[in-house]
Amino acid sequence: MHRRLIRHPSLPIGEKQERGTFSLDGRAIPYCDGDTVASAACAAGVGVFTRSFKYHRPRGLYDNHGYGAEVLVTIDGRPNVPADLAFPSQGVRVKTQNAWPSVNFDCMAVNNSLIPLLPNGFYYKMFHKPRWAWPWFEKALRNAAGLGRIDTTGRHEDVRHDKRYRFPDLCVVGGGAAGLATALAASREGRRVMLIERFPMLGGRSTFNFSRVRDCPEEGLNGLPEHEAVRRLIETVRGSPGIEILSGTTAFGVYEDNLVAAGNGRDLFKIRAKAVVVAGGANDRHLVFQNNDLPGIMTARGVERLVGIHGVVPGERAVVVTTHDGGYHTALILHGAGVKVVAVVDSRPKMRSSEFSPGAAPIPIIPDSTIRAASGWKRVRSVSIGALEGSGSQKLECDLVVMAVGFTPQLGLLGSGGGRPIWDSTREVFRVFELPEALYAAGEVNGPASFGRLVREGMEIGRAAARGEPAPESRRDPAECIPAPPADVSVKGAKRFVCKCMDVTRREIQDSIREGFDQIETLKRYTSMGMGPCQGKSCYEAAARIVGLDAPHSESPALPTTMRPPFAPVPFGVLAGRASHLQPVRRTPMHAEHVRAGARFLDAGLWKRPERYAEIADEVLAVRNALGIIDVSTLGKLELTGPDALQLLNFMLPGDYSNLSVGRVRYHTMVGEDGILFEDGTISHIDEGRYFLSTTTGNADAIRSRFWWWITSLDLDARLANLGPVLGAVNLSGPRTRDLLRGLVDIDLSNASFPYMSHRHARLLGIEVHLFRIGFTGELSYEIHFPAEYGESLWVALLEKGASHGIRPFGVEAQRVLRLEKGHLIPGVDTDALSSPYEAGVGFTIKDRKPDFIGRAFLSHARSRGPENRLVTYRLRPDSPIPRDGYIIVDNGRFIGRVTSSRMSPTLGHGIGLAWIREPLPKPGTGVRIRLESGREVAAELLEEHAFYDPRGEKLRS
Repeated sequence: MHRRLIRHPSLPIGEKQERGTFSLDGRAIPYCDGDTVASAACAAGVGVFTRSFKYHRPRGLYDNHGYGAEVLVTIDGRPNVPADLAFPSQGVRVKTQNAWPSVNFDCMAVNNSLIPLLPNGFYYKMFHKPRWAWPWFEKALRNAAGLGRIDTTGRHEDVRHDKRYRFPDLCVVGGGAAGLATALAASREGRRVMLIERFPMLGGRSTFNFSRVRDCPEEGLNGLPEHEAVRRLIETVRGSPGIEILSGTTAFGVYEDNLVAAGNGRDLFKIRAKAVVVAGGANDRHLVFQNNDLPGIMTARGVERLVGIHGVVPGERAVVVTTHDGGYHTALILHGAGVKVVAVVDSRPKMRSSEFSPGAAPIPIIPDSTIRAASGWKRVRSVSIGALEGSGSQKLECDLVVMAVGFTPQLGLLGSGGGRPIWDSTREVFRVFELPEALYAAGEVNGPASFGRLVREGMEIGRAAARGEPAPESRRDPAECIPAPPADVSVKGAKRFVCKCMDVTRREIQDSIREGFDQIETLKRYTSMGMGPCQGKSCYEAAARIVGLDAPHSESPALPTTMRPPFAPVPFGVLAGRASHLQPVRRTPMHAEHVRAGARFLDAGLWKRPERYAEIADEVLAVRNALGIIDVSTLGKLELTGPDALQLLNFMLPGDYSNLSVGRVRYHTMVGEDGILFEDGTISHIDEGRYFLSTTTGNADAIRSRFWWWITSLDLDARLANLGPVLGAVNLSGPRTRDLLRGLVDIDLSNASFPYMSHRHARLLGIEVHLFRIGFTGELSYEIHFPAEYGESLWVALLEKGASHGIRPFGVEAQRVLRLEKGHLIPGVDTDALSSPYEAGVGFTIKDRKPDFIGRAFLSHARSRGPENRLVTYRLRPDSPIPRDGYIIVDNGRFIGRVTSSRMSPTLGHGIGLAWIREPLPKPGTGVRIRLESGREVAAELLEEHAFYDPRGEKLRS
């Protein structure tokens, strides 16, 4: 059925050299030069790539352009990769999706008979009653939903994504004839141009078109076949100065101020240009008829790309359904490839021109007709054709149906850039007539056109964009306009798919409209039409025209849904990629020692911090029973001085520090203008009029900027020094801490002389240091700040001298467990953008008797309103699983809160955690239930004491 093509009479197809094999569901598939996963699989006879979302019907290669859900596969654990855009390599493992046990025998195919019996929108109307059965239904629906499965075992820790930035004068999206001409014209105007093309090859559909070029402004191209003309045009572009080409790159969004976002493999390109030209071309029009989703039904350009680029013949007996002369071009390509073209079914009475005259080939033509229905299961076996109007039909046996019924401009990027598509009744396509300044459209996004027209329009747009002029008017000859066929050519049948991604049929649309969802936006959400992987790129025109027919109060014959970015699916890793060249990695002075100790690092903002050195439980118990040391150099360290330093502090922070004496330390919180808690730390009065503020690692830069902003805004004499880069810091914690430090410092460490929450100047091993007797671990702790240049040597010395006391380094995760055992919250983890200090249990830091401070009005309102939620502690049974952060808490099946921090406590031997609970708060000792992702619920007991460990604080004050 499928085979490789060595040569073609009209296209330059050479013999393909085999490069290796990849695995498709355990089957070895050979691949050749330039193959995609889809083309190699087609050459090997694979017809079914996946099963459809809802009905689990077989789906095969359709547009061969990476837009539809028909060939989404899992490649080396990455789900939902378009097989027609993915390039294989030796040993790659490819798996088909959305089927069990296989795509060729899928038990879920029973849905094809079952779901049509259910009411429209049944997933909204069922399963919520009886309430006790919902957990079972929820689990079943979650298992059935989705198209792929994310690999959660490996976590892909070796994958890194980066952000890259470009600032061209002109960004051109689309490497077809129009895009190439645009880039060339702008380059000739002396502009720096970036050209983005989704495929590795430039040229677009012209690379597999053998029609002769006419009326082209580049005189040397006239008379050549299109594939030769575009090859020469590409060579000219590549040789032009000032043009950077990004092939194999998908532009997925156009945002304000000409920001273009594009994905290239694992990298995200953020391109800020003076002007943007979208020349994204057009797709073959989606036609609605009975069983229009069967494998073996393909678009004309999809077939031409498969034959002309990959040298793969997709069938043996083909029926070409067309409404324009381009269908004959496809038929002749297939005929030249050795395919038996059963017929060209043309909706017109006759051809407009003789350029693709079938007289040179024995191809039957059936005029005044179109396709009504297709038959088959795992592949199309026959089609029924008939007149556009009338009830008669004729059956044709075939294994390939080619749809050449016009083109749908790809307007997603123009829509996301601010343009609104409107139906053009002359060209019978959707177009964007009005665009924001410096955003232009060129080529087939304005409607189909000849090669000469595309080059001419591209050059006109390129010159206008380069000069900052308005776009010239887009023109088309009547012969270039392709009449649109009826929105639905079938007269009956329940499987007329408007949206193939989400299995939405014409009947479902009609039923939904009868239920009141007669506006395109609400209809989209009710039926999920256009909400699948292709985001409407294939079906938006068909859907808009059908709703225009079926909706009783439609204002327009065709009105599409709002087009938003991303234009194409984007991995989250690409969006969250690093910008390492803009944000350098920060390392503490002791980093080399952490590496030598075998630390496992985590990213804390820009900092590399040791997450752990060994088992978390061992590190925690070392602090509880002996002595631990942690590197806290990443904390923000701000020194505030000046006559008005105290006044500034009392304005910036909600606490009152007027009575903070020299040598004392106080816990502080910080709120925004909206009264929301976002920071906690300590403030120390280290010398008369000299205050030392420590901040969390993540908020250090933001708080420093906040202080500087207010210093410049208020009429206060205060100075701020950022000591973060010049001071290193460690925290020594545990019952043996004082035993170690007694022989190393020159001051009295007794409890009477150096009490809890105090600061002292000292010399440690001859180094001038700040000693703070603070700590969130719940043990006797000293935080030591010292000149950063001593960091590595001091760390080594403390470990050597503490060896006899059982000292061990501990990381961030152990510190978090220790902190949780004391019931201490972490801003940004246990709080969010709605957290009030009163609800979080730190209202004691608010002194609203002060005349004014940041957030005072909102805090006053929050206090008078009373709490709506509270941050509380809970404990689990020793044998209970530990829920993840974020799991919901239920009481008698009713949602009452969520977990914020949850860990196993090595000290207590059971799970503990913090959680937000709605008011009215259950009494302490009340049992609640935490629902796990599996649907299982575990019992938890709410506690009265906020600290699990040493609730009276005797150990840290010892």
